[in-house]
This record gives sequence, C-alpha cells and structure tokens, in this order.
Amino acid sequence: SLGAVVSADAAPEGKSQAQILGTVVTHDDGTASVTARYICPEGFHLWVSAKQSEDGRPDQRLREEGSSQVAAAWLQSHPAPSEFTCDGRWHTGTFDIDTQEQGFGELQEGQAWVQFCLIGENTFISESRWVAVR
Repeated sequence: SLGAVVSADAAPEGKSQAQILGTVVTHDDGTASVTARYICPEGFHLWVSAKQSEDGRPDQRLREEGSSQVAAAWLQSHPAPSEFTCDGRWHTGTFDIDTQEQGFGELQEGQAWVQFCLIGENTFISESRWVAVR
C-alpha cells in the first residue's frame, strides 16, 4: 500500500509533475476515487477523468480527444482550488470523480483511461494512463 508515507520534499524551481497511484476505487453510489502524487509551483485548475469501454478492457480510442462518445462510462471532476495544493512541494491527494458535472455510466472492474491535468498560469501537467479499476 502506497498511501501511508507522504513526503513534502521541495523540488527544483518550477518543477511540475504528476503520477497516478494505485487503482481507481469504485464506490457503491456509482462514484469513484483516483489518487495521485503531484508537484507544482502554482495551479488553479485541476481536472480528473476516467473513461472506460463497455467490456472494461483498454480501447485505444479512449485516448483520443472527444473519446467520451465511444466510452460506456465517463466519470470526472474539477476539484476546487481548496482541494489541492500547489506550493512547489510533493503532495498526494485522493480525488472523487462522478457524473454530476458531466459524464455517464458506472465504472466496472477492468481498466480505465485516467487523466490527471493540472493547469496554472505557467504550469501544465498532464498524466494519462491505463489504470486498473477495482
């Protein structure tokens, strides 16, 4: 389990990076959670998204722009600036995703295309990869 140790090591000036950790965790109410470790000097907009094919297997079309049209499930959120910290140190956060803003369906066990995008005036982080859904 990765969640127990959280370090706040300072990074080189202006460094921005994100790593999606563990699995996408589904909840009984149809929502899910994504955990990521990230570092950013500043940021004011975060978007977290998970898209999945009907059979829960990787479908390369989900990596493309506008791919929600081929997804069977799409959960996402734009966490408020108070829900993440950009101060030039590493942070680990767990972010809830759902269909409230936009999206549809429910994630099932399998794989989902997860995107973690953080934007600031001089910062752009985009970590995207296939992640197991449990």
